[in-house]
Amino acid sequence: MRSAWYIAVKDLLQTRRDRLAALFTIVLPVIFTVVLGLVIGSGEGGAFPLAVADADGGPVAGRLVALLGESSVVTVVDVDQASIDAGVQQEKYAVGLIIPPDFSTLVQDGKAAKLSLVMIQTSSGGQSAARAVESAVERLGVEQLATDTAVTVATSMGIVGSDSASQISAKNAAQSSVGQSLNTPVISLVTQDLAASDKQHAAGFEQSSPGELVNWILFSLLSIAIGVVTERRSGTLRRLSITRAGPSQVIGGKLLAMVIMTMVQQVFLILLGRFAFGVDYFRSPAALVLTMISLSILAGSIGLLIAALFRTEQAVVATTVICAMLLAALGGAWFPLDVASAGFSRVAHFLPTSWVIDAFHGIILQGWGVGKVLFPLAMVWIWIVVILAAAVWRFRPQAAYVT
Repeated sequence: MRSAWYIAVKDLLQTRRDRLAALFTIVLPVIFTVVLGLVIGSGEGGAFPLAVADADGGPVAGRLVALLGESSVVTVVDVDQASIDAGVQQEKYAVGLIIPPDFSTLVQDGKAAKLSLVMIQTSSGGQSAARAVESAVERLGVEQLATDTAVTVATSMGIVGSDSASQISAKNAAQSSVGQSLNTPVISLVTQDLAASDKQHAAGFEQSSPGELVNWILFSLLSIAIGVVTERRSGTLRRLSITRAGPSQVIGGKLLAMVIMTMVQQVFLILLGRFAFGVDYFRSPAALVLTMISLSILAGSIGLLIAALFRTEQAVVATTVICAMLLAALGGAWFPLDVASAGFSRVAHFLPTSWVIDAFHGIILQGWGVGKVLFPLAMVWIWIVVILAAAVWRFRPQAAYVT
């Protein structure tokens, strides 16, 4: 055990002097965490700016603007018509709505009235804002139809006079009554989202912090894995294997160095996520420690297997990068698996990284304790056993490097 510890310390000291190690363990993880956290956003779906050019100013146009103002999806911004196209093109506004001068008159006379909606069809924000405008227009149409029908029936029954003043007064009263009735419908539909009631969704830094942590833990193994290749080529591993440090101690030392390095990296990134980005990692410290240990041993096992399989630095670098990118991207480190299809999510959960991220998300979002993380971590440990067994079987400290 002492020999394994000395080998681990030696590898860690070599890594500390490696500038590449500092890049992959500190600099790039911080940069990518910040960038992706800002790109993904808070997940709260803030209101999209809606530019409204009201050239009418009449009561019906005013009612439409009021309905848009009640929406939680858009925020109404009053602008002139000339600035709408440029504003939408520059993404200052999600969409632009142009209300023509004769809009209120046409609607009140029961004639067809057209509104102009300016948007970028490929913009997801523009599509959401457009749906909010369509909903408000439909609501306005229902109000106008119900109001006109009520006044027509009342006039035919002699309840309302046919003169202009009586008609206007009746329409105002009917419109107020219709608006109140639509706000409190007799029949309503309440949707119960079983997925939402059972699970919170990660967004912003709650997604990018644990996701990039997993991503760069895998990348950070490059230095030690390359060190194994260099020692094999120089004959150092062979000399170690015939001394008091036998093959098992050499393997244990290499794995221990990888685990220690990744644990230190995790501590740094978790503290950064907690105090710089407000990610609540410490809701269940015991579960967090178990997840961290599992991730470090998983990463160390993968690094050891790569070092055991390949004999050149180029092969080790290429394989580590490919494995890290695939395991991170497909495992939900780059984006929440919730936004993907159910089929993709099922396939992704064949990978150990998806279970690690599930455990982190459970701790951060729902305060999972040890009992809750045991199942996802058990899936991770199945992979650890398989990968570590393959790494130990393939590892040959005594094998000389052949050019």
